[in-house]
Amino acid sequence: MRIITRGDFDGLTSSVLVSVMEGVSEIAFAHPKDMQEGTVNVRKDDIILNLPYHPDCCMWFDHHLSQEDAARTAGDFKGMYRVAPSAARVIYDYYNHPNLKRFEHLVHETDRVDSAQLEMKDVKDPKGWVLISYTIDPRSGFGRFQDYFNNMINWIKTHTLEEILAIPEVKEKCDHFLDELVKFGELLKRHSHLDGNVIVTDFRDLDRTPIGNRFLIYTLFPEGNISFRIFKGKTGDMVAALGHNIFKRDCNTDIGTLLSEYGGGGHKGAGTVQVPIGQADETFRKIIEKLKHQG
Repeated sequence: MRIITRGDFDGLTSSVLVSVMEGVSEIAFAHPKDMQEGTVNVRKDDIILNLPYHPDCCMWFDHHLSQEDAARTAGDFKGMYRVAPSAARVIYDYYNHPNLKRFEHLVHETDRVDSAQLEMKDVKDPKGWVLISYTIDPRSGFGRFQDYFNNMINWIKTHTLEEILAIPEVKEKCDHFLDELVKFGELLKRHSHLDGNVIVTDFRDLDRTPIGNRFLIYTLFPEGNISFRIFKGKTGDMVAALGHNIFKRDCNTDIGTLLSEYGGGGHKGAGTVQVPIGQADETFRKIIEKLKHQG
């Protein structure tokens, strides 16, 4: 069996849980938009985690509000869909098995990270699983991480958190991430501005998206209640990553629902949309205007 998942911390924890319970031999990664458009080759023995539903899979687990209609029309499928803080939480509750009990704290921390229920110290001076999550998050800017992702699955199943943090590759990434926080903050200030209630960060002119904490922007623009970060996608398209200000929780926009109108997705507090380069300016302008109108 093969897992198809999103390459982020929730995808990681979800993969750990499912690989403990099922006979998994391979991990593959996909972007939500590619899954929605049917460009991902889904096999009958594939388990889809933290991604939109595909009728050819053998199991599906997801928690995003934008997939509520898909879950309703899918009918009887193996797996579980439920709006929850993380896909890992859905999987943990679905199996409800003693073999997963040792991952209870990891699932709790995944809930906090994926639903952005973090404290200021988690942003400015992250520790433990939260720090590790930034080394997995593709929005941090570490680049290719497939081997690291797969290794992390095995480390989580065989090591304690303290042991994982001491593994040279993990320690190097964590140290590098912490070292870059100050420089990343300076770069955010240069490439960001406030447009109404929207904090717009435009990294399109950068050859490489810098390594950094995606929540740091809220400490720099505390008056904005939603962030709109633009960067180059791997396929040449432009990507916008949106998120509610986790320290100013008065945004009225359901991000997942809004982005689903443009081929993207996510949940109420965060999401992404991928747009062809020629349509990016106009599409992003329309989305930002809706964000300002909805407040």
